[in-house]
Amino acid sequence: MSSRMVGVVLLLAGSEVLGLALGEWYFGLFLKTVPPLAMSGFNSAAAHVAYLTYGALSGLAVFLWALLAVFLGRFFKGSADKPAAASKAAPAL
Repeated sequence: MSSRMVGVVLLLAGSEVLGLALGEWYFGLFLKTVPPLAMSGFNSAAAHVAYLTYGALSGLAVFLWALLAVFLGRFFKGSADKPAAASKAAPAL
């Protein structure tokens, strides 16, 4: 397995962990805001699945944005051989 593929797999795993953590955090906020008497066990389980799905899709979106940034970054690299431009500072008085 090439180092590039290992990097892509690690990026996918990290973004999915981030997305699922986001979904769990939002579910925790949901449990804090909805009174327990207004929610059945089914509603709680369905909301948990919905928030985890949201988190997984958010992680996938983060992964795709990061891949897009890496891909487009190749086109915006500066040349290393160019000398730095001379600064035209005002002369000291």
